[in-house]
Amino acid sequence: MDPDILAYYDRKPETDRLAAGPGLIERVRTQHILRRVLPPPPARVLDVGGATGVYATWLAGLGYSVRLVDPVPGHVAAARDSGVDAVAGDARALAEPDASYDAVLLMGPLYHLTAPEERLAALGEAARVVRPGGVVVEGVAGWVPGAEAAFTDERVLALVASVEEEPALVGASAHILAIATPPS
Repeated sequence: MDPDILAYYDRKPETDRLAAGPGLIERVRTQHILRRVLPPPPARVLDVGGATGVYATWLAGLGYSVRLVDPVPGHVAAARDSGVDAVAGDARALAEPDASYDAVLLMGPLYHLTAPEERLAALGEAARVVRPGGVVVEGVAGWVPGAEAAFTDERVLALVASVEEEPALVGASAHILAIATPPS
């Protein structure tokens, strides 16, 4: 993992980012969207780049079977402390079987993976581990250089049959979610 990213999270822990201000709006809006697009519990959900487990904990409380993968050791430890099944891993090379999840959340990695090839690798892995007809939810910050590539690169778009883009916030952030169902 990039040492700058690890240093960033050492200085600015992810634990409380979604608890107040624009982060709270982002969390509530994202939860609303997830309730609408995820299959019903007890579906299996892989939360890739799920940080300290804010969404994983919430989804487990709703009855989902959730596993979190994150490259930051402190995030994995915090998620485990919250009772989440959490493992260290890289979005570009998931140690999960093919077609083993009903839904994959990819809401953290695309903030940090700004090179198109890295994004393609992460999206390809999400498409690989989700079952046919499953759901992949990706999130990206519009302020990240090259963020538009997550939605406009033809190779990315070729991974999915349909994509629904929807702002997660109203004027509070540039966080965007795309919900995709890979072809069956």
